[in-house]
Amino acid sequence: ILLILLLAPCAAPAAGLDITADELSQEAGVVIASGNVIIHQYPARTIRHLRIVRNTPGQAVADFELDVDPDGETQHRRLYLSYDQGRWEIIRDISGNQHAAGAAVRAPALEEFIQTWRHAWNRRDLHAYIAHYAVHAFPDRHASRKAWLTSLRQRFTQVPERSIRADRIRIDRNRHRIRAEGHVRIHSPEGKIEAASAELDSRTRTGFIEQATLYLPGGERLQAARLTRISGTLFEAEDARFTACPADDEAWTVRARNARLDQQAGEFSARHMRLELAGLPVLYAPWWSEPLRRRSGLLSPLLGSSGRRGTELGLPLYLAPAAGWDMTLTPTWMSKRGVQGQLELRHVSNKGRETVHVEGIRDRLTGTTRSRLGGDVQWLLPLGMDLNIHGDHVSDYQYLADYAGGREASLRYLQSSATLSRAYLSDTLIADWLLTEQYQQDMSQASNAATLQIQPRLESRLSWRVLSGAYLHLDQQTTRFSRRIGTDGWRMDLHPYLEIPWQLDGGGASATLSIGGHHTRYWLQDIQGPSQQRRSSREASLEIRSDFERIDTARSWRHQFSPILRYDYIGVSDQAGLINFDSSFGRLTWGNLLEGNRFSGLDRIERVNRISAMLENTLQIREGEGSREIAKVRLGAAYDMLRASVDPALQAAPIRPFSNLLAEASLAPYRGLRIFARGQYQTIDHYWATLNSSLSAHIGEMNLYAGYQSTDARYAREMQLIRLGGDLRLSNRWRLNADWQYDNLLRLTQQTTLGLKYIHPCWSLGLEGYRLNRPSGTAQASDTGFRILLEFKGLGSVGSS
Repeated sequence: ILLILLLAPCAAPAAGLDITADELSQEAGVVIASGNVIIHQYPARTIRHLRIVRNTPGQAVADFELDVDPDGETQHRRLYLSYDQGRWEIIRDISGNQHAAGAAVRAPALEEFIQTWRHAWNRRDLHAYIAHYAVHAFPDRHASRKAWLTSLRQRFTQVPERSIRADRIRIDRNRHRIRAEGHVRIHSPEGKIEAASAELDSRTRTGFIEQATLYLPGGERLQAARLTRISGTLFEAEDARFTACPADDEAWTVRARNARLDQQAGEFSARHMRLELAGLPVLYAPWWSEPLRRRSGLLSPLLGSSGRRGTELGLPLYLAPAAGWDMTLTPTWMSKRGVQGQLELRHVSNKGRETVHVEGIRDRLTGTTRSRLGGDVQWLLPLGMDLNIHGDHVSDYQYLADYAGGREASLRYLQSSATLSRAYLSDTLIADWLLTEQYQQDMSQASNAATLQIQPRLESRLSWRVLSGAYLHLDQQTTRFSRRIGTDGWRMDLHPYLEIPWQLDGGGASATLSIGGHHTRYWLQDIQGPSQQRRSSREASLEIRSDFERIDTARSWRHQFSPILRYDYIGVSDQAGLINFDSSFGRLTWGNLLEGNRFSGLDRIERVNRISAMLENTLQIREGEGSREIAKVRLGAAYDMLRASVDPALQAAPIRPFSNLLAEASLAPYRGLRIFARGQYQTIDHYWATLNSSLSAHIGEMNLYAGYQSTDARYAREMQLIRLGGDLRLSNRWRLNADWQYDNLLRLTQQTTLGLKYIHPCWSLGLEGYRLNRPSGTAQASDTGFRILLEFKGLGSVGSS
């Protein structure tokens, strides 16, 4: 038996209840359902301020406000109605705030029609709701009638907002009471409740629940002999048990005579509580408070030890004074260094977000005060502009080696910058600009006086479609280079070029022709020689690509072969006498093989008359709705007919026209297994100039990695590195992670990390040891240390960050 009720509570918008039961009866406003009772509650609509603003024979206009529960959304709607063949129908449904002038018209027949339209929605009666609209009409909130119908079907089949299941349910519509008995299960956005019985107010959802278990969305569980629901998100419990562990494996439990759960504030509090571990009481407190989400208070201590800092103990304090503000203050005691203070301040608003990080210490080992200051700002400004600020500065160049962790300890530069940018886009024009200020701190130098700074830089790019198949580009960069010691000054670079792309009808072949040049001017200070310098170049390139594709008859395999050929010509004079702020010559890589200029920066431009070629072979297999790449092989090389150097100090003149042969291969015969190799082969002397190979495997929850890198001494600085790493699941709860880096030339292990972690459903314990064999920092010694982490889900953690 299915009965649909429309209840109109006073404290909330109307809610539609669908009731299904084996037996159902109704008398004098009381509904009694027995046997496998299920009640579903769906979002409902409530009409406010209904005004029939025009009612003429055969036509009418109605304005009203529509509340949609549970979103709290208010829609302002206007319906245009027509009377045809003895019935009203909606011919237009418009959203907006317009209201016709004049007094409202009383039209009971129209008001009744609109109410049936609302009832059809609340009853989730798709056909009855659609029948209120003319055959071509639909709300203007949707792009088309088809889109509207698709949206309706999705809304009418969505999961109910709330539901109650029980053996017997009694609904008193006059007193707004619901009484459920026997195997009661209540589902709502606040969580799931299982109980022996419950009596609730249908308007406020408050009441009493006996022998209840509340399952929270975060995985926590609250059991109580009697659970009182004060509001939708506030509960009081008698004889309570609280835990975040699964029911069949409760490692820890908080028991209390009385407890209070406030989901809105994100807090669980208890009086006369005791904490039990594995069923044994280990702690008693007359009062206990546990935050379930963001809230001010002490965080878990940080524990660790290392050779450079000694034993470490930190106690973080978290403060959240307002909705958009929070901060973490962490004093850390280090047995070899002293007490370090750290402060991180965070703010979020509709404009963007800001973060400030400050730390400092009176170092006992060096006898000096040392510090680090950093921050980030991301703002959306008026007129579509973006502002991004990043700051990071340390008091001395050895600070990172002593106090930073991970990769930060070996950073060469710290960079701070501020960038203001804006982009424009139209059918024929694409343009953007950015204004940047940049400060660098060199960690390899005791003094930063000779480090080059950018203060400021204005950069812009313009792309204008001048013809059907041609684009005119103008790139510009103007930079002020500044430093306390050495030459500085201004540099302006203009790069105009014409780009003409072409593609064969149906695809398969494409080409791009580019013609342009660079013009660069300098205004220098503190230099012996001319203070004004200039340079110009002429550039042209043509890149041609073809794609040959074959798919088997079963459409399971796809093979693609793509040859790419590029010609570059750059005519430019010698530049050995020019100032060099930011240029260096890049060796041949896949990134610059199909580029004309291999110099970084804008102070040098390579002189070339070069042909470059690349062959790409790809094999893919279909898997389900997608595809997976089985194998990929690339080969590339270049032939330079000019072989000239513009600056011997940066680029020695090549003695052979042919470049090294670039090779790359990737093979993935099985999902989760990948073999990769990349290198440069010297075809004349027959040796591998560079080689980088790796094997990675992902099997279940296990990850393994093995890699080897080498550089031949005849090509560059010799190097041979081996790396092994992995994350292994030893059992259902034990995990082992390890990382090993070995220098084969020095016969020395550079870095070793070994960690073991036990993961329980509601707690975990991790121990990680490490050793760095690269002496650095003020201690001038290798560093050995360990980190530990003990975490209780729902209670917090103790250990290293």
